[in-house]
Amino acid sequence: MNNRPMIALIAVTGRGLDQARCLRERLRTGEIFRPDRYGPPSRGREQSFDGPLSERVPELFARFDHLVFFLAAGAATRLIASCLGSKTTDPGVIVVDEAGEFVVPILSGHEGGANSLAHRIAGALGATPVVTTGSEAGSGFSLPSLEDRFGWVPEPAARLKPVARALLDHAPIAIVQEIGGGRTWLDGRPLPEHISFAASIGELPHVHYENVIWITDRLVNDLGGFDEDRILWQRPKSLVLGVGCERGISADALEEGILRVVREHGYSPTSIGALASLDLKADEEGLLEVANRHGWDSAFFTAEELAVVQGLANPSAVVQECVGTPGVAEPAALLAAGSDRLLVEKQVVASPLSPKRMTIALARRSDYQERASGLCAGRVIFIGAGPGDPDLLTVKADHEIRRADVVVYAGSLVPEEVARRAPARAALHDSAHLTLEEVAAILIDAARAGKRVVRLQSGDLSLYSAIQEQMTVLDEAGVPFDMIPGISAYQAAAAALKTELTLPELAQTIILTRGEGTTKMPGAESLASLAEHRATLCIFLSARLGEKVQEQLSAAYPPDTPAAILYRVSWPDEKIIVTTLARLAATIREHRLTRTTLIMVGQAVGGRRNRSKLYDKDHAHLFRRRTHEAKDSAP
Repeated sequence: MNNRPMIALIAVTGRGLDQARCLRERLRTGEIFRPDRYGPPSRGREQSFDGPLSERVPELFARFDHLVFFLAAGAATRLIASCLGSKTTDPGVIVVDEAGEFVVPILSGHEGGANSLAHRIAGALGATPVVTTGSEAGSGFSLPSLEDRFGWVPEPAARLKPVARALLDHAPIAIVQEIGGGRTWLDGRPLPEHISFAASIGELPHVHYENVIWITDRLVNDLGGFDEDRILWQRPKSLVLGVGCERGISADALEEGILRVVREHGYSPTSIGALASLDLKADEEGLLEVANRHGWDSAFFTAEELAVVQGLANPSAVVQECVGTPGVAEPAALLAAGSDRLLVEKQVVASPLSPKRMTIALARRSDYQERASGLCAGRVIFIGAGPGDPDLLTVKADHEIRRADVVVYAGSLVPEEVARRAPARAALHDSAHLTLEEVAAILIDAARAGKRVVRLQSGDLSLYSAIQEQMTVLDEAGVPFDMIPGISAYQAAAAALKTELTLPELAQTIILTRGEGTTKMPGAESLASLAEHRATLCIFLSARLGEKVQEQLSAAYPPDTPAAILYRVSWPDEKIIVTTLARLAATIREHRLTRTTLIMVGQAVGGRRNRSKLYDKDHAHLFRRRTHEAKDSAP
């Protein structure tokens, strides 16, 4: 099979062609084949054909790495039936229904990469991947696909089939992952009950395991009582070599010295993924030959780049004088790995195959941290859960919640229905009555246990979310975290009011602020001074300050300025009252509104009178000509 990732997108109907074009645009790869009845191709990477599709399929089957049919599965199966050869040489074949709802790999799921591509296509189209190969459907992941997806190398390869069979048979399996960022390679899928997962062999439950999948770059001596013939090692390409050498050293000598040093220090040569050195060595034939033999990436840095690396274990004045940097092997390894710690400090090595010497250092890529070294194995994801309606979650937020092991949310601000989108196995914690320290303890303990922790905050994280203190605590504890934005209450409020907040010639500025209560406002940000801009004001957390807010705004806004009061916008019990600035405080009192209330003031509230220049007949932009220009150019 051709090593290039060539993809043929095959459609015979109008709906299928629409899906193929959409996929081509989103994947930014693939060549479309469709009948010539749809006219001559007007787009790049699109070919038409006449005659039956069955006459074209054999040629496409032989030429492409993947065939994606926008057809029924039965039709695609009949089309490829006469072309089938071997699962090691046949291309991956995938079927997408014309509605773009389901993506089904039907041939070469593992070896041909169809399963992996099916997940990519499903993500691009918002479809559901339907993967039916036994190991992936039965256990949630495919062992043969790990090398294709991540470059992990199984050792010994002969153990793949028996371990895959054990997974299918639901035999007790242990997964030990010593390095890497948690279980992200599992795509967040919950593990079946017969599979145990741990960061070290000592953390496994005391259960009899038929097989162990051990993910590490180390050569392990202490097998924890397991027979080696029951262990399948998965070797990530996590190690980076830093190498210096005398000019003209042979590839065989370099190879012998490198492999010996790596093994002597307890690491697997299989996990070496890259070799780095000084740019003066970019034409060193021996170095290039060794990298080529093993498929290692190579990186060459200038002396200036190497010289800025601090804290070298073995700086050399001689090297500094010769090439302008106090070291080559150590700083090259650290730079290429993106790390600040060496696994193996500089070793001066002589090989029996050459009188010339080399220097070798070893580092681990920063994205392959040690999970059992006291560093945090899991992570926290802060999510802006929106104003209330669960359907206003972003797609990414919903995806992360459905992958969570632990969810922490304030039930007074975030609907429980949002938290309940997490898997049934997930632990839910309502933080409404917890202190910052108690919340932090939950986040830190769960993350250190390798869990995927979701912290739900109302609205958008960037506005009055009170996460700064939580992030500081996580930073101090060494717990990594990510942030996913959400829809803010002011955006939901504008939708509820059916208005745009930036209306032509009325309001082109939005100010997001709050009244001054217990927490003081910065001196230059008083509500009165902000009101002088006469912009659209969105005032958070201030319903209790109705009188004060009205008084401060009245100095700049006329009494009849439109004002909206929105209580728990997008919740089932939401209240939306549109009034005027003169009636603002009284209206808040009448409806007894206190918390979770947003105040909006300005001419844009409820106003849709003015027409944007965007729609003026004389306005033009990249995709639209002026009206008179369009008429003049008409045939």
